[in-house]
Amino acid sequence: MDDKKPYHDYTVPEPRTDRTLIRRHPERAAPDRIEEFLAAGLIAHVAFVDGGEPRTIPFFYHYEAGHIYVHGSPGNGSLRNLEDGRPVAVSIAMLDALVASKTAANHSGNFRSVVVFGRCHRVSDVAKKRRVLEAATERYFPGRHAGPDYVPASDDDLTRMELIAIEIDEAQAKARSGGPMGPGDDDPNASGSAFVRPI
Repeated sequence: MDDKKPYHDYTVPEPRTDRTLIRRHPERAAPDRIEEFLAAGLIAHVAFVDGGEPRTIPFFYHYEAGHIYVHGSPGNGSLRNLEDGRPVAVSIAMLDALVASKTAANHSGNFRSVVVFGRCHRVSDVAKKRRVLEAATERYFPGRHAGPDYVPASDDDLTRMELIAIEIDEAQAKARSGGPMGPGDDDPNASGSAFVRPI
């Protein structure tokens, strides 16, 4: 696979097992938006098992061509754990608005989210590290480029930094949009208040 393809030229494996089946509000499933959400998120929570104990670690990340990339110091114990090909689950969520209803049970939020299952491997090639990290920097800081805007990382910097690629095996996306849906939320004569508060 050509790992230089942008996200929209690659298709993430869609839901196919029970682990990505959406049972609560299945109408909110958005498998056709998986890559859109992966490309838009800011924080990836990576979950794995270490010594029989669960771990969940938040990372800044970069997504492209069916891989989620996370990076950090070689001294980072979590990254060392992820080098061995173990299975992981990754959760990315974006809260777009809080939704208030006139009834307690119908308070909600508008969101976009993705859950990914995959396996990790270490990236050692310095040129690939440079490409991925510069792309990640531009994603978080649009229009910012190595050279004119900041001093690029040296080869030594990149050699001393760990980059882990999570190859996606299966994923599912879910989203909610719109206003409150409780009884009376559209009735101006009903008591209480209902509104959408953008985040």
